[in-house]
Order: sequence, then structure tokens, then C-alpha cells
Amino acid sequence: MPDDLRTMRLARRYRRLLVAYPRTYRRERGPEILATLLDAAGPGRSRPAAREAAVLLRHGLGRRLAEFGRRAFVIAAFAAVLGGLSGIALGSWLAWRDVDSMAPDKATVIGLAPTVLPVPFDETADQYGRQTFWNPYSKNTLHGGTGVRAGRTSVAGMMPPQTGVEQVAADVTRQMRAHGWRDVRTTVDRNGPQTVFAEVTGTRAGYLAAVQVTGQYPSALNLDVMWAEPPGHLRDTILGGLAGALLGALFGLSTAKRVRRYGPGRQRAYSRLCVATLLLLAPACLGNIPTSTGSLLANTHRNGHGPSVYWGGFVFFGAEPLAILSLLPILAIVVCCVWPQRATVRTPTTA
Repeated sequence: MPDDLRTMRLARRYRRLLVAYPRTYRRERGPEILATLLDAAGPGRSRPAAREAAVLLRHGLGRRLAEFGRRAFVIAAFAAVLGGLSGIALGSWLAWRDVDSMAPDKATVIGLAPTVLPVPFDETADQYGRQTFWNPYSKNTLHGGTGVRAGRTSVAGMMPPQTGVEQVAADVTRQMRAHGWRDVRTTVDRNGPQTVFAEVTGTRAGYLAAVQVTGQYPSALNLDVMWAEPPGHLRDTILGGLAGALLGALFGLSTAKRVRRYGPGRQRAYSRLCVATLLLLAPACLGNIPTSTGSLLANTHRNGHGPSVYWGGFVFFGAEPLAILSLLPILAIVVCCVWPQRATVRTPTTA
């Protein structure tokens, strides 16, 4: 291969690495840096050394980051947190969007009860919350929970006399597995040597069944049926959070850098709009921290077992309308950063 062809390829690859530097820096110093790199390269080389490429990338990205300034990174950090928590809520909401908004009806639950309960049951079902999710201000939300309660339809079974709680739970488990319920799990809570409470859960055809067996007087056997979590719920939630954090960080960095071109008045307006966005979104996002972590840790029990949701913070004490209003300052930030600056007119001075 001729040396001039090798030199052309080496120069082209150096130019690709120099893209890591800011445009203005490349315009001013790029030819000089390229000439220095080519002079220092050994004969016969057609590609940069790995160490040389790493140094160029590190220095170039460092120059780019230095151009943003400290304030830009502070804004980007807050925007990434707000965007990530908002993305978690949005991803979860999108996953639940296709689920029936009404809780399972009584006729359906009466039909499912024989596949769960191995004992006679009362055929008059009770419904707690007509909606799939209801009573957004559930108890202990800030201690790790969903922030909403799952609407459910309940059927009371007849507790067999002289039968222990664990035996009844084992019979329910066998009954559910025999009738095609999946992910059947049993939880037993004891108080001393005596069993107090057991719960058996399972899913089938989009339904979540939870059977509570209580051994204390009065003993009780109860079946709750609600909608199960939709497929891909956790995946959509995580992807939404990652996308929201990335978009928030990029939005914060780009707007903070762009607004530096304008005068002090525009920059003060930008800062006030950022503070307004933070104040409007903070209640929903702060409420979403315990609700989303509670769901991830399966600490979402509200009146018994229920599905996990990750958007509970956005319905906590009216935080949702504030989050919607935050779109106004966000839009104003965009306008503030792209609206052309008024040209100053200079009047000629007379001698």
C-alpha cells in the first residue's frame, strides 16, 4: 500500500476521533492537532494506536463537559431524577392501560371460586372498589406501598371445623394447582407456637386470586379475586425509568448550555422556570420513590395481597394535577432557549 494512501486513511481516522472535541475547538485547533498527530505517527501506520485513541476521546469529551459549566450538571442531575421517576410512572401506566378499568365482576368470581376453594362457599360475592384501582390515599403509603388499592371481589368460604390453618392452606394450594392456577405460593405467619394466618396466591387467565385463612377466633376463609399484573409490567417500568432519566439529563444539559448565549435577564427567567418545574413535579416524584421501591420489593400489601403498581406517587394527595401543570414551565424553558434574542440597535454618534 503506498505511503500517501496510508497517510490519508490515518488522517481520516484521526478526524473521526477529533469529533469528540467541541466544534469550535476543532475549528480553531483541529488542523494543528491533526498535523501534530500525523508528524508523530510512525512510518507505515494506517490507524491510531489504542492508547492514543483513548487519550483523544478522554480529552475531547473532557473539553465538551467543561463547556457546559457546573450549573448545567446540577440542572441535569435534577432533571435526570425527575425524568427517571416520571418515566417509571409512565411505563407502569402504559403497561396497565389495556387492563379492564373495572374490577372483576361478581359472576366471574363465583365461577372461579370452585377452582380455588376446596370447601363450600357463600355465593353472594362482595366487591371492594368498582375500579381496578381505587382509594388512592391508602394507608402507610410513605412506608412503602402502592399508593393505590386494588379493586377486588371477595367470596367467603366455610372454614372446616377442627382443621388447622396450614392444612386448609395446603388443600387450597392443591385445588388451585389442579385447576391450572400458576405461580401458586403460600405464606404462613405464626404468633408463637400457634398458626395465626396463611395466604395462598396464584394467577390464571389474567386474574390474581388470594386466599386468606385465619385461625384465631373467629376463624375465617376468604377469597379475593383481582386483575393480575400485565405481562411485561416490570420491563416497561424499568425501560420507562431509564428513558426518562436519559431524556431528562440531555434536556437539562442542552437547555443550560443554550441559555448561556443569552443575557442575564433570559438566564434569570430560565432559572425561575427550572425552580417552578421542580416544585410542581417534586410532590409526585417524591411520592413515587416509596411506591415504586415498595412494588419492586413486593411490599405492596393493602388489605391483603395485590398487584404491584409503580405510578402510585402521582395520585398521592393531588400530586397528579401539579405534575400535569409542570408541562407549562417545561414548554416555557424550550421557548426561552430557542426564542431569538432581540437585536440591539446602535445609533451613530456625531462628532
